[in-house]
Amino acid sequence: MYEENPQVANWSRLETNRAVFDGDVAEEIEYERVALGKTGYSGGPKIRILGDFTYATAGGVRRPFRNSSLFTWTSKMSCPSFSIPAGPVENGGTCPASKQSSIEKEGSYERFSPPLSDIPAGEKFICSVCYAGKGRYLMYKSMSLGQVAKLRWAQKTLRSGTFARRMTEAIASLRDPDVERVLGAKLVSNRFFRIHDSGDFFSPDYYKAWVEICHQLPEVRFWAPTRQWVYAKWRELFSNYPPPRNLSLRPSALFTSAPPPMIRGMAGGSTSIDGRMEAPVWNCPAYEGDEEHSCAAAECRVCWSAPQKPVNYLTH
Repeated sequence: MYEENPQVANWSRLETNRAVFDGDVAEEIEYERVALGKTGYSGGPKIRILGDFTYATAGGVRRPFRNSSLFTWTSKMSCPSFSIPAGPVENGGTCPASKQSSIEKEGSYERFSPPLSDIPAGEKFICSVCYAGKGRYLMYKSMSLGQVAKLRWAQKTLRSGTFARRMTEAIASLRDPDVERVLGAKLVSNRFFRIHDSGDFFSPDYYKAWVEICHQLPEVRFWAPTRQWVYAKWRELFSNYPPPRNLSLRPSALFTSAPPPMIRGMAGGSTSIDGRMEAPVWNCPAYEGDEEHSCAAAECRVCWSAPQKPVNYLTH
């Protein structure tokens, strides 16, 4: 249970939160002026919720759910990102490789990673402690509702063939000089974008749409961590539709202390250990020191700008 072990991702509880939203979303994106408030940014591209949908907070208060910001502004990464539900598909997530049995059934992943049966004592299957399956993601039902709305919007616009165009326009809107000034007040850059601070590529068409978006926005650098590399059909897809030069498509390690996966045609992999690794692995400096933990504070953009470097994120 989450209450007994808050360090473990609780996908079943998130599934309950996600199931609350049974509404629909509009395809058209609405735009509001970007502003900086006491708790972060407001405005920007938004998804409109159709109908009069309401939900009950943990305290039993009913609140309307009229729209969802298309982007999230994660303080650690100092840039906009796109967030959809993480975790196993059967729990409403978009990460089939977050389930250990699914990876073991595939088998071919062992060409690129130590087998999961060899996880050393004391190490963890990384998805079992995923930040997107605990903490604020569990505490605030509105976060789950927003992620589900964005997933439904992505699925709806993919069916109509408008996802790539609408997402390209939305990311391009952040290049407005007035928006740039507001974001710059907190060292947030609109020249970098993370595909999925939560979630993964849930279909081949979805991945190919992101490839098109990257081609349309060569001035923006994109970074997408993914575990879909464990499946042979996805490695073939990545090979047939290679990431553009401005997309750092990084295969994520399966368990803490595992070496970063190195797969031809993809960027250097990433892993997480409780300590530093030797070169050529780059040790993420965002969590070093006692100051603000962010890419901007560390003056580092290796995840985006140096795709050849494998990366280690200090276990935290």
